[in-house]
Amino acid sequence: MDNKHALNMDKALKTLWGASRWPGFADSTITFEQPQATKSLQRLNQMIAVHSCGLLHGPHGVGKSFLVHQLLRTLSEKKYQILRISHSSLMGSDLLRQLVHQSGHAPRFRRGDNVRVMDEHWKECQPLWPVLLIEEAQNLNTQSLEEIRLLTCSNPDTQPPFSLLLVGDEDLLPRLELGVNRALLSRLGFCMALERWQATELKDYLQARLSEVGIHVNPIEEAAVELMIQSAHGSPRNLNTLLQRSMENAAMEQRREVLSEDLHAALDTLPWMTRPMP
Repeated sequence: MDNKHALNMDKALKTLWGASRWPGFADSTITFEQPQATKSLQRLNQMIAVHSCGLLHGPHGVGKSFLVHQLLRTLSEKKYQILRISHSSLMGSDLLRQLVHQSGHAPRFRRGDNVRVMDEHWKECQPLWPVLLIEEAQNLNTQSLEEIRLLTCSNPDTQPPFSLLLVGDEDLLPRLELGVNRALLSRLGFCMALERWQATELKDYLQARLSEVGIHVNPIEEAAVELMIQSAHGSPRNLNTLLQRSMENAAMEQRREVLSEDLHAALDTLPWMTRPMP
């Protein structure tokens, strides 16, 4: 999209709907509170407060990343030190070096030296409690998972020296249940699952996304709303994308109302989204 066309689209956005920005942008401020996410956030805070380790899993696009973002905002810097790894494709030795780097130390060449650095780091953190958060954890290989398990065993007693939170998609739990990973699974104290959103929740979320950018009267026809909800398959991320593409299509037609044909045009650009059966 060239700059001139982008400028015309922004002008159409304000002319047609009086919006301050596009409501489907991924970086929009989310104001909608979903009961499942609120309850999960409270539970995660409780588990970390008692120094437990566990996992959070669920389908793509249901709010795991947003929940992690909210969790990190609520953990007090006066009580916790956060180590966060997003690149879970790291091999075992590289994962260990990345942890050393994030802890503020220079990574060593030898694995044993890096283990010693991390052991010393856990002690240096006191009275802060370390929290190790690994996202996309379903991609961790067996060596990396075993490296993480060994780190949780570094204390002479049974208490891990940090709280471990593994975050991943629907493949994470089956992966950990494999015999080779059972030792790590036995050291986890909780498992939380995020489910796909209900249709009523997605409708409320849709209205919230419109309202937060200044669109207080829903411009989407009811049939198009139903099609959008069904096509999202319980994922607010999918809903955001469909909302963005369909409003863009209506804007190109200089039409204030977003129709079902705009939703179909949006789905044409997103072939990986399954169309609902008529």
